[in-house]
Amino acid sequence: MDIKPGLNVRIVTDVDLARERISVKASAVYDVKGRTAILAQTDPPILKSMLNKDITITYLKRKSDAMERHGFLAKIVEFIDYSLDSGKMVKALEVEEIGESQPYNIRMFYRVTPTAQDGLTMEIDGTPINVLDFSLGGVKLSCDRSVRLKTDSVVNASIETGGRTYSVKARVIRTWDGESEGFSQNLRLASIEFVNMDRTIEQALSQKIQDIERQSFHRETDSQTVASSG
Repeated sequence: MDIKPGLNVRIVTDVDLARERISVKASAVYDVKGRTAILAQTDPPILKSMLNKDITITYLKRKSDAMERHGFLAKIVEFIDYSLDSGKMVKALEVEEIGESQPYNIRMFYRVTPTAQDGLTMEIDGTPINVLDFSLGGVKLSCDRSVRLKTDSVVNASIETGGRTYSVKARVIRTWDGESEGFSQNLRLASIEFVNMDRTIEQALSQKIQDIERQSFHRETDSQTVASSG
């Protein structure tokens, strides 16, 4: 099994390809023995109705100078009380690996490209950044080189939309020079993924993504109408 105690993982419990939605819960590895592992129970918890059901355990793995997400198929074999080294008893999941590890794309969400008219802005550690594409899984962004972004580091992100500001943690997956994609040499590009998206924030941003998609459709339709009438 390609995971070790102490590693932070994300558990995919449900994938809806038709709606491009995915249910992901954060966890950590307590113990590993052969093809069996003990994982921390999630918050909100995985229900006992998932016993003997398939899940996917995903984690970040270093590849060259970047972190790449990998994942493997597993099943929950038992819900247990687990004793930590401190003696504290905690709720945990005993899982069995049933598939080989391979690269895994956790950003299966529908991605949109916000414009200035869409009313969505974002900051990283208090500094405004430019959102190039946005999903419930994460963001591709551009920013000034003065913004400190280090691969695999966790940053504080704030997203403002509809007059409200939502705070989330985000992990930097990779960074690269803006020149490689035709941007100014003064810009850095980065890809980040959200690591603590609760249900309230998810619902608000999901609605915003739908709004942006509708506005994009209307702008495209209006543009085609003007072109055909000209």
